Amino acid sequence: MKIDNFVRIIDGKLATLPPIDAFASISLESSRISHGDLFIDTTASRESIHQALDKGAYAIVSTLPFLNEDDECAWIEVTSIEQMLIKLLRYTITQKSLNIVLLSPVQEALLEMIHVPKMIKRLRGDLFSIAKILLSAKEEEHFSLSDSILVQKIAPVAHRVENALHVKPLIVSKGLFLSSFWHQERYLYEQKIPSLFVEELLCLLHFCDTHTITYNLEHLGFCEHFYPQFVTHALCKKEFGSSDKVLIFEPSSSLLPSLLSYMQTMIESSHIILALPKQLQQNITFEGETLIFETIEELSILAQKSFAYALILGDKESYEPLFIKSFTIQPSLF
Repeated sequence: MKIDNFVRIIDGKLATLPPIDAFASISLESSRISHGDLFIDTTASRESIHQALDKGAYAIVSTLPFLNEDDECAWIEVTSIEQMLIKLLRYTITQKSLNIVLLSPVQEALLEMIHVPKMIKRLRGDLFSIAKILLSAKEEEHFSLSDSILVQKIAPVAHRVENALHVKPLIVSKGLFLSSFWHQERYLYEQKIPSLFVEELLCLLHFCDTHTITYNLEHLGFCEHFYPQFVTHALCKKEFGSSDKVLIFEPSSSLLPSLLSYMQTMIESSHIILALPKQLQQNITFEGETLIFETIEELSILAQKSFAYALILGDKESYEPLFIKSFTIQPSLF
């Protein structure tokens, strides 16, 4: 890309007069720079900039001022890396005709589960992680995203999937985690999906049908949201439905209010514990017990508490150490 065009796209300021007028590729990692590339300094680090220059970078984008590092490089100053990336991504999405689909967090997880083959790639992480993927994307690739604020900034014409139907579907719940419902002419009996999520699933399926996106519902399993893990009183894993205690993992804090409301329509608050990491503690109206913890090990106190359901903020993979137990005493039958 021509350096002058790039500077105009991101609304930057060229602080040098380099002999080169173009660069090859864009990288956000100095360790992955190739000769002739442009390096975006996301951490305001001269060390990273010098590493990129040593590896042959033709251009640097940074919030730091030019201090005679290399007169032959194109040093582009910006006031904000985040705003610069948003402008660059907006241009990239248009230029490459990338297709962005805005889904709810639940729909995004469900689509990843049922979408076969996976033509739509899920964008995860922060702005920098997403930028790395989109900047290296091929033309006309498809991506999904659940951050509505970011989508509005980088892809205002993105496809938006509804999460509520005009005509409410008939949904039959079996406890918190199983539900039965109709899809087209097919009755899906006791599927592994909370009734709270069924309407969002049906909206997603309608979108897939409308846009000829293939999917498979034969092995619909629990997604990462409101994921149930049945356990013994000693917090050892059990098969689904085989115990009277359940740890429920939810990675999205924005869903906690609706999930708690859903649970309390079926269960008394006294049987529910809400467990929140101290660093993610937030004000949530809840009549039951709230447990604040700093480390995963502290959650072992749940083995001493009386509850039926513990809703834990975080993804289930992060809490695997909770189930790893070592016995210091030889177990006996009595």
